Amino acid sequence: MYTKKITGILITFAALLHGNISFAQERAPRNYLYAAWRQGGAEKAFAEIDKWRAAQRILITAKMQQLPEATRAALIRDADKVMDFNWPSLPATVYLEFKVNGNRSHFEALQSERRKVLTALVADELADRHGKYLPQIANGLWAILEESTWVLPAHVGVQKAGTGLPDPAEPIVDLVAGETAAAVSWVQFLFRDELDKISPMLNRRVDTELEQRVITPFLQRNDFWWMGYGNRMVNNWNIWINTNVLQTALLSIKETDTRNKVIEKAIRSADNFVNAYPEDGGCDEGPTYWGHAGGKLVEFITWLNSASGHQLNLGSNELIHRIGAYIYKMHIDSSRFVNFADASAIAIPPPHTVYLYGEAFNDPLLRNFAAYLYRLTTKDSTKLNTSSVPFFIYDIETRAALLATRPAEPFTPVNWLPDLQVLSLRAQEGSAKGLFFAAQGGHNAESHNHNDVGNFVLYMNGRPAVIDVGVGTYTKQTFSADRYKLWYMQSQWHNCPDINGVQQQDGRKFHASDVQFNDGKNGRVLSMDIAAAYPEQAMVASWKRTFAFSPSRNSLTLEETYKLNAWKEPFRLHFMTALEVDNQTAGKIVLTDAGNKLVITYDPSLFEVATDHQQLDDKRLSSVWGNEVIRVSLVARKQALTGKHSIRFDMQGR
Repeated sequence: MYTKKITGILITFAALLHGNISFAQERAPRNYLYAAWRQGGAEKAFAEIDKWRAAQRILITAKMQQLPEATRAALIRDADKVMDFNWPSLPATVYLEFKVNGNRSHFEALQSERRKVLTALVADELADRHGKYLPQIANGLWAILEESTWVLPAHVGVQKAGTGLPDPAEPIVDLVAGETAAAVSWVQFLFRDELDKISPMLNRRVDTELEQRVITPFLQRNDFWWMGYGNRMVNNWNIWINTNVLQTALLSIKETDTRNKVIEKAIRSADNFVNAYPEDGGCDEGPTYWGHAGGKLVEFITWLNSASGHQLNLGSNELIHRIGAYIYKMHIDSSRFVNFADASAIAIPPPHTVYLYGEAFNDPLLRNFAAYLYRLTTKDSTKLNTSSVPFFIYDIETRAALLATRPAEPFTPVNWLPDLQVLSLRAQEGSAKGLFFAAQGGHNAESHNHNDVGNFVLYMNGRPAVIDVGVGTYTKQTFSADRYKLWYMQSQWHNCPDINGVQQQDGRKFHASDVQFNDGKNGRVLSMDIAAAYPEQAMVASWKRTFAFSPSRNSLTLEETYKLNAWKEPFRLHFMTALEVDNQTAGKIVLTDAGNKLVITYDPSLFEVATDHQQLDDKRLSSVWGNEVIRVSLVARKQALTGKHSIRFDMQGR
């Protein structure tokens, strides 16, 4: 059976407190999942759960036996390296670092190391089946069961006691509690009999901890914000946690009535996630988070379909299909994706999730894209992914199909998402060659929001030229009232204008208006008015941005028409890049990369050029862009309340 990937990329509850909320729930509830559950027979659909569990064990055993000998040997070698692993302690002082100084990475690294080592041992015991690794598996399992909490320091603040050490009287269900429950359930599911032989108390302890830490609070409480039963909007936490709770129930809960209650509640809660999605299937959290949003949704429906004997099949639901297709619409080339908001410019979505969408909807574009992504992740063909127990199971179950599928990038030429207000265009259909352009309208209260209404990016032959910098390493400040003091959250460090010396502001009311896209004979044109993205101090009545993309000429023209209520200081048009900048010739700025040039043409009578170098001392950013990024600014020369100008971007080279 398929399950999910445990990841280190996490989102805090504070994101909800400070405006980083997901899709606006303005439409009537669709409740597709609950309708499918009712149509499929409700509780009766899961009456054969014991037979299903037995079939999953047989399937996993068969898949392990089918692995190449070199792959099995590599697994065993990896496990041998951790046979003497000393399971790290999780001190209270390290847990408290988040409250004391905002650091969340130290505790998360220790906690994650325990789970990764346990995964390696589980994988190798499945490959070897001689019991060699079982004592260490028991040690790792026991260490995790002994943890005071499975909840991260950054998330525990929802307890009544607030941020600090966890209150044992109030179990909280967060992302990692859900992930840990799923991982522990898999270990028990795979080795229940073997664990009993070591000590019957192991399985009894697993049952107790799962019930007390996850199952009971999940059933008893409706006030966890991510469930979607309150007034707050949901984001990927909803489907991420519900998917883990669902698989925990299917794998581990023995009592039928309790299991059915968990399944039904997970379905009802997950419907709140689907209900909030726009009709275009766009993910406002970006491609990096799609794997934990749309990617988790397909895992969820796959679990339901499999465990119900295919009575809960959502393979004809076009909204869910569009949610899956979103991921290739935002693909640029290789591991590069459009990275608005907190998304990363370099990422590889979990290939199994893309493949599951391809299977669920019989979509060859998604199947082929999954095969392509899988090859990006498998630099060593003998290696399997052992980052988590669930992800390892996905890998062995989908590996053969992914390797047998022709890898291909869809490279679709026009992708317009009218609800999300995001557009991506490429010069050549079916190829990364030429100019790639993406832009967004939207508003400044999106999930993982940056103040970036009207932002855009340009790539040449799949390589970045005009960029979205992205986000740095998460700290306490990232999801706090001081979020927008971080430079990379601000509109002045995006490809947006400063108007009268004023930047955009965060909040739902700061948005693009009159957003339109036209795909015509003379080119592809996106227009929007971004004046409402700025506070009153900007004194801007209208600021219309029009992007005209010409595929045949590898060219983009940005035309802006504006009207100010007052003039305070020159406006500035900002363009971010990590490339070498040549602005020696008046009227031209040249960005050079790998033999290609992006020539930015402007009217020197209207603008002068300024450049600012921003050093990158954050590894999350420097690993993508190098030691610095450069902000190229066109500074208005004239004092005028109304005006019009155009900036042209032409790709020159191979």
